[in-house]
Amino acid sequence: MVPRIISAFVGIPIVMTAVWAGLPWLSLLGAILASLGALEFYRMAQKREARPAVLPGIAWALAFVVNGHGNDWPATGVALGGAAITLLWHQLWRLVALPIFARFGVVHRSFGDAIVDWVYTAAGAFYIGWTLSLFLLLRVEANGLAWVMVVVLGSFATDTGALIIGKSFGRRALAPRISPGKTWEGAIGGFILGIGAVLALASLLELPVSMLESVALGALVGVSAQVGDLMESMIKRASGVKDAGRMIPGHGGILDRLDSVVFVIVVVYHFFIWVIK
Repeated sequence: MVPRIISAFVGIPIVMTAVWAGLPWLSLLGAILASLGALEFYRMAQKREARPAVLPGIAWALAFVVNGHGNDWPATGVALGGAAITLLWHQLWRLVALPIFARFGVVHRSFGDAIVDWVYTAAGAFYIGWTLSLFLLLRVEANGLAWVMVVVLGSFATDTGALIIGKSFGRRALAPRISPGKTWEGAIGGFILGIGAVLALASLLELPVSMLESVALGALVGVSAQVGDLMESMIKRASGVKDAGRMIPGHGGILDRLDSVVFVIVVVYHFFIWVIK
């Protein structure tokens, strides 16, 4: 418990300071988190006998973050360019490098294996790189700080509600094969607290949304935060690990702290673009 408290005491002020300061400090934090998060994702993939392209994948994730920093590259260009480069990387590795290293016992990869490896590479870049780029893009919008606070505090409220209600009143397992500790009661508690947090933030921060829109956004936050949590639990269980990493004492890895946030980022960003802007 002590390492967990110390990590929170150190980490939360750093994150909130970067959020308040905006770019370029938030971009720097995003680049660090994207790199470490992608590395954790690829290490879990390797435990499933996949061979993602770690360095090109991290570079692809960083390209998304740089794009979110304010470059003129179209996001589709980063996505398609990264996809083409990493796909070529995997095929060249299979056709050129592996035959050379075969004499040292390196196992050959078939075309199908290389495609699976590439899918893991792409998944890591999108999962942490593309989502964090939306965080940066949202921050530079009009009233962007307020909307970013909705992401951060809405995720935190949902997670906290699910944890407290689940531990206090949880009886029925939500997804026992994925995360045995999560319950329907906790999920409902997190959902309700997520809505309440967004309603409160919309009022306090004077967001240009109606009551109905606030409730709708709160519901989306309450659901997406928990879906993100379950998704990362599924990845960890499939990889046979308890935590995504050990970067944060008492908490696990970067992905263990961002699992809810990255899904909420996508929801809030597109709500802003499609409904508000």
